[in-house]
Amino acid sequence: MNFVRNSENSAANSPNGTGCGGNGKRVTAVDKWLNHPTAIKIMALTIGIIMWAVVHFDPGNSPNNVASLTETKTINNVKVEPVGLDERSYKLVSIEPGTVNLLAKGSRSDLMAARKSNDYRLLVDLRGLGEGTHTLSLRVDSSPSGVQVVEMNPGSVRVTIESLQTKEFEVAIRTEGTAADGFIAGTPIVRPTNRVHVTLPKNTLAKVESVGAVIPLKGTTEAIKSKAVKLAAYDAQGRVIQEASIDPAVVEVEVPITSPFKMVPVRFRMLGEMPAGLSIATFKPDMEQVTVYAAKEALDKIDFVEADVQLGQLSKSGKITLPLLTTEPVIEISPAQAVVNVEVVLSQTRTLEGLPIGWKGLGSGLTAKITNPETGKADITLKGAPALLNRLEPGDVQVIADFSGKGPGTHTLPLVVNMPRFIEQSGGTKTITVEITAAPASPASAGSPDSGGAESNSPTDSLGSKE
Repeated sequence: MNFVRNSENSAANSPNGTGCGGNGKRVTAVDKWLNHPTAIKIMALTIGIIMWAVVHFDPGNSPNNVASLTETKTINNVKVEPVGLDERSYKLVSIEPGTVNLLAKGSRSDLMAARKSNDYRLLVDLRGLGEGTHTLSLRVDSSPSGVQVVEMNPGSVRVTIESLQTKEFEVAIRTEGTAADGFIAGTPIVRPTNRVHVTLPKNTLAKVESVGAVIPLKGTTEAIKSKAVKLAAYDAQGRVIQEASIDPAVVEVEVPITSPFKMVPVRFRMLGEMPAGLSIATFKPDMEQVTVYAAKEALDKIDFVEADVQLGQLSKSGKITLPLLTTEPVIEISPAQAVVNVEVVLSQTRTLEGLPIGWKGLGSGLTAKITNPETGKADITLKGAPALLNRLEPGDVQVIADFSGKGPGTHTLPLVVNMPRFIEQSGGTKTITVEITAAPASPASAGSPDSGGAESNSPTDSLGSKE
């Protein structure tokens, strides 16, 4: 280094300025470059790098395994993930152990970024395995970039597999609680089907006692309709078997909620008159009774429901639909209508002669005598369907006079003729003249003249009478 500086000084002090030393030789370009400050710095840096490499070089190790560049780290509790099991035929009962420890290698920065157990995916392959216990090796499916798994502890696991079986069960829907006061919960209805299939390992399937669900009522007053319910399998103690596979898992349930009810007959009221020349031959309702819904105390007072038949509208045979009369306190009538098959035919007439006349309502201590007609009997002409007229027998037609409120004297009174349904009086005796007198000796009992005044209480046929 001193040589360089001296050369520079010599060149600068040369008398002729040629840059030659005292011996007169010429300075070359290499000398100039070596004498430049930058070149000296570069040479010093190069020598320093070479010396550092010599000091740190270890012939026993390759350059990739320099101790200061890689580290190892234990990753605990990495979950073992099963794959490949035929889940339609088998169920994985257990994996032992369920987690293992990994020894990972990488740079410090990579290991710090991949220190969580869920950063690694560890698999056990169950493809082709059947029922039983198996010992299987593990494999690393994925690990973070820059990290290598060099060891697993343990390297294998024991898996237990059971075969699956399927059994059909009937769905049992149970209600919990009660409907509102006075209302009744009916039997739950399950749709689309009330039978399902339960799949479980055979040992667990044997514990299934029932399959169903619970529907809370909580004082409801309306029917529960189309309620989606998730089914569960229960053992004999009523505990849910969580792992059960149920097909279908969800069903729709309806729970009818009704008020108290009872069955009562239908009474048909005949209103008006049949069209001229026509009569009813048959009158056949599709049902004889209907269901009436009402409060319990109201039901006790309901003996029948009514439907009105407008006779003037019956001009031909066929089916007619009649609404049933609903009044308070009836909540509902089911069905709400009555369907009746009616046969309408041309009318005929028939006269019944010499029918006895009964009476009612004669006061105590009075006697009565019919003066007109003189025979004390009535001739009644009836109109109706030929088949009905031909079937009439003695006793089917009753003729009655009402003496109620009548005292001694002569009275003209109308006759009440009771006859089968769909037959009406078209002529004959319609009134009588009666003479009522006081009995001097003993009270006379009311009745027909032939029976010495016995009172008649023949009832009228309310079902067939016209209003």
